[in-house]
Amino acid sequence: MLNQRQIQIMERLENGKASGLELAKLTGTSKRTILRDISQMNHLLQSVGEISSSQAGGYQLYIQDKMAYRKLLHQSMYDDELILLELLRHDFRTLDDLAATLFLSKPMISEKIVFLRGHYANRLEIKSKPNYGHYLDEALFRKMIVLANLIDKNPIFFCERLEIPEGEYDALLRRIRELDVANYYPNIHSAHLASLILAAIVLGDKEDAQETSFLEELELPVAAQHLLSQFFTMQQRKSQAITASAMQEILQRQGEQYGALVFDMELVEQLVGHLKRSIAYPIILHDRKLHNISNIKAVYPLAFDLSITFVANVNELFGIELYDIDLIGLYFSCAMERGRQAAAKVVLFSDQYAVASINKQMIEREIQTVEVIVVMHQKDLQQTLEQQDIKLLLNNHAVYPDMDAGVACIEIKKIITKLELQEIQDTLEKIDVRKNICTFFPKDLAMDYDNKAEEDWDMIVRGICEELVEKAILTPDEAFKIQEREQKGNNLVINHLALPHCTTERNQAFFAVFVHLVRPVQVDGTLVQNALIACVNPNVSTELKVFSYLYYVLNEHDDETILGLPDYDAFIACIIKN
Repeated sequence: MLNQRQIQIMERLENGKASGLELAKLTGTSKRTILRDISQMNHLLQSVGEISSSQAGGYQLYIQDKMAYRKLLHQSMYDDELILLELLRHDFRTLDDLAATLFLSKPMISEKIVFLRGHYANRLEIKSKPNYGHYLDEALFRKMIVLANLIDKNPIFFCERLEIPEGEYDALLRRIRELDVANYYPNIHSAHLASLILAAIVLGDKEDAQETSFLEELELPVAAQHLLSQFFTMQQRKSQAITASAMQEILQRQGEQYGALVFDMELVEQLVGHLKRSIAYPIILHDRKLHNISNIKAVYPLAFDLSITFVANVNELFGIELYDIDLIGLYFSCAMERGRQAAAKVVLFSDQYAVASINKQMIEREIQTVEVIVVMHQKDLQQTLEQQDIKLLLNNHAVYPDMDAGVACIEIKKIITKLELQEIQDTLEKIDVRKNICTFFPKDLAMDYDNKAEEDWDMIVRGICEELVEKAILTPDEAFKIQEREQKGNNLVINHLALPHCTTERNQAFFAVFVHLVRPVQVDGTLVQNALIACVNPNVSTELKVFSYLYYVLNEHDDETILGLPDYDAFIACIIKN
């Protein structure tokens, strides 16, 4: 059976490779303990999967039998959730009580309670009282929500533990779907409503329960009805305050703060809907992440910066139980993508109009940020290149043009292929950045920073910013915003290279100072020895391309290469490499 620390390691590795130092920081242990855990976990996994390591010290999880892996993980995970269930159903539970219920040793129970306290430190108050035991210091409404969240995770398992007869959950769910509950309590999924009802019945005063089955007409015990009625009234009052105009006001104010009006009515509608759903059915327990979105965060860092501020604002203004910042960040990143610059102009030079028309349609359908201009004669080609801002020349002609096009050129044979479409997209993504490498990353600004062994990341960023302000490279306002952003956590690190950043009102779209640290340092669980202190103008769409470019070119190299970059020249060599 996996212990709680090993479950943490497993869940982290499901989302991608991690170093031993990162895992040690995550679990609050030493690197030596992580090595022992990895060995024990591989013994338990056996034919189910394997955790392997690279020379750079990064660990990666390979799953061979997904069903067997899930079973192993769930068997271990449910112990912690059963402790929560016990704390929800009783005023106090001693270690002896919990050990007898879960068939685990008292030391193991103690370890799991310590984990639960840390895991839910900002969400739940799990406390202990001498001579009484452990308890959940939460209001009845919040206990009901937590219990409903547990039921949602595995209805069959938790209904059995709650002694709810087999089939009652399904019958309740069918009955809810038959009723028009949206008119009474909108914005909630039927399965979530069923979980709330069952939680209210379990936590309501059992002495008031009626003997007749509430499933027939959805008639609930009096105590459950009273609890749900109060909860629904309170949540609907909150929901009424979530309007499009209120969202626009928050986004406008936030946009002014960041100097980036990154929103449209589609984003407003999405956020209103998400908040109303979050109010109707709050999720307090941690959700398991189904996908690794680190690549999206790296491409759209400003979107996730905005999401952190947005969640803080709505929690303060509306008192909403809202914890999933990543999903809000995805809404913002989509809005940024919708607001990107006009389509890049591409010339298609061809000697067959029918073939050129087909290729034009295929390119514009597959790459929506492109406008294809078809040219049949070399004279027209020369004129088009001189008079318009052409990003790329696609030669679909039997004869190569006898001229210096002055732009990148890709040869296309007859009808365009998927590989050629991908080559066009990759080239367009990189072309502007490569053209401006020296502008975006000025060599004369590069510096070494002699960080001391006792300095943490916040201290290092503050020291670098102070030095850059003294040199008039950063303004005091930019330096303040960079330090403030780094202190919020969720730091942007791409393959062992840190990117502290802020928005700026400069006309320049993007510029970054390359900084080599004398000593490596941990940044949000990842070891780094180089940083880019970046300022971006979010109203110039090139900003998106630079972060996207950095993400893909840096990840083309192994960990050791990026971690071991000795200077500016080595960094530039990495990011201009094809």
